[in-house]
Amino acid sequence: MHNYELRIPREDLGIVIEQTKLPSVSNKHSYMIIYYEKGNIKFSIYDNTKNEPYKARFVGARLPKYLEPYLKEKDIKTPKSKSVTTKIVDKKITTFPHIGSDEVGFGDFFGPLVVVAAYLDEELKALVESLNVKDSKALDDTKIVLLGNLLKDKIPHTKNIVHNPKYNELIAQGYNMNQMKAMLHQNVLTTLAKRQKYDGKLYLDAFTSDKHYENYTALMSKAKVIQLKDGESNSLAIATASILARFYFLREIEVLNIRYNTKIPLGAGNAVDKFAQEFLVKFGKNNLLSVVKQNFRNFKDLFADDGGLL
Repeated sequence: MHNYELRIPREDLGIVIEQTKLPSVSNKHSYMIIYYEKGNIKFSIYDNTKNEPYKARFVGARLPKYLEPYLKEKDIKTPKSKSVTTKIVDKKITTFPHIGSDEVGFGDFFGPLVVVAAYLDEELKALVESLNVKDSKALDDTKIVLLGNLLKDKIPHTKNIVHNPKYNELIAQGYNMNQMKAMLHQNVLTTLAKRQKYDGKLYLDAFTSDKHYENYTALMSKAKVIQLKDGESNSLAIATASILARFYFLREIEVLNIRYNTKIPLGAGNAVDKFAQEFLVKFGKNNLLSVVKQNFRNFKDLFADDGGLL
């Protein structure tokens, strides 16, 4: 048996708990968030630091794949590469050309994940500014569709859409959402850079630590990736990518709306819970499984042992 020391970012705690299939055991330690045990396998998560990653320890023959990104630094065995540069910065990107990427769908129970990278040079920058492009979250869906239709044929971009069956397959294999997000961003950024013959810096909206991002993408094509705080505000390319990502996501949702003659609500709140119950009754479990993310709280509530619909 081996002891693995882990550091789990606070924003990833829910993801880790969702993916841990071991039975939880009550504990007497106030500083222990949760404790799992099955035979000789033990997994403890502690909360004895403020605003720092949670400390955790896994005891077992080998570490599950979904926990590998959280290995403490001294235990990490990651291929080294001088060609990879990943860091988080907080500044406005004013030089062109540059490439930025953004994602949609990671907070929606229904529908796929969509990640888009967009390329802007000085000429395309002027076009985008003339359209008053801004973060997609600040625009309603009607405006997104209008802008998306204009931008998709004029802005060089690359998209990656992960539909629900593939997403659920990856979750079952042990991938977490931040890991998927990092790999999808790395893929669209490097693909577009190669297509545009661009060897400059690549930007995305910051969502995880540099170390985790590098671990998530260690086996992928290397690039100079910069995580920007408030990416949509600090990079016009990211803002453009955010609109295109939302546009393609809404198009995928509309395909589902037409297929099932319905109107799928977005997000993961109470209205989505109610709709999911009605969808299950009307279209059956197999159809539901093909259009939702099965690691979401909504799914667990819908199929809970006590009072669920399984």
